[in-house]
Amino acid sequence: NFDLIHYSPLSVFAPIWKLKAKKTATVHGIEEVLYPQGYSFIHRFHDTKIHPLYMRAMDGIATVSETSKNYFVEKYKIKPSNIIVTYNALSEEYRLLTEAEKKAASKEIPQKKYVLHISRYSKRKNPDCIMGGFAKYITKTGDDIVLVCAGKGWDSEEALLKAEHYGIKDRYIAPGFIDTKTAVALLNSALVFLFPSFAEGFGMPNIEAMAAGCPVITSAIFAIPEIVADAAVLLPDPRDQQSCADAIERINTNENFRLDLVQKGFNNIKRFDWNQSANKLINFWKNLVK
Repeated sequence: NFDLIHYSPLSVFAPIWKLKAKKTATVHGIEEVLYPQGYSFIHRFHDTKIHPLYMRAMDGIATVSETSKNYFVEKYKIKPSNIIVTYNALSEEYRLLTEAEKKAASKEIPQKKYVLHISRYSKRKNPDCIMGGFAKYITKTGDDIVLVCAGKGWDSEEALLKAEHYGIKDRYIAPGFIDTKTAVALLNSALVFLFPSFAEGFGMPNIEAMAAGCPVITSAIFAIPEIVADAAVLLPDPRDQQSCADAIERINTNENFRLDLVQKGFNNIKRFDWNQSANKLINFWKNLVK
């Protein structure tokens, strides 16, 4: 006897059939399409064949980018009027720290200049470009700098062997899983945040870095250009390690360019507001059950 049911996530296990209620769901992106080698056959089949069927059974879809919306309309034949874009937004914890806060967090921060990446380790996050691009930058410049890759799995044997393969094991720091407070501290002091992912429906880490005043290098994949706008260096090909190295060098050697990216980042994140997205979804629901 519900008037409306919202599904998040929407999957084959969601009880959607033979219900009188209006039905809506949140669907973020198409990572399984963009990077199929990162997912099992069953996962790919579900998200490319079954998921669209379930989406078409909804009275409304909320998604987190115009890019995703356009894809769902074109490829999954969802009516444009049935899809609303509700951007993700930032926790207030992601911000510029005061000098006192930076000093208090100094034990978490490398004493040397560093390039930063934060994620859960996977091939989708493109460790070869992260490590290979960093290695090419070191080879070209000889800069006394280290690479910090934080998050579950970056301290694994696989990741350490990859760092050794690229000849950067002595410059590689992997603290493993970190809490939000540590992530914010690391972002506040990093030279650059490196996020050349192969597939993102939104790319939260990019805007988290911007909020902490850290310039961003990321990939021009799917929704990322929409989300970062002109506030990041975009890599057209995330496999191009040399372009990654060149972007690091430009940010490190051109202070005006670096500061311009930081300021554009602060301006860009103003577009993302949880209240605005929540109100948009609530109004959508209200119109459905009138």
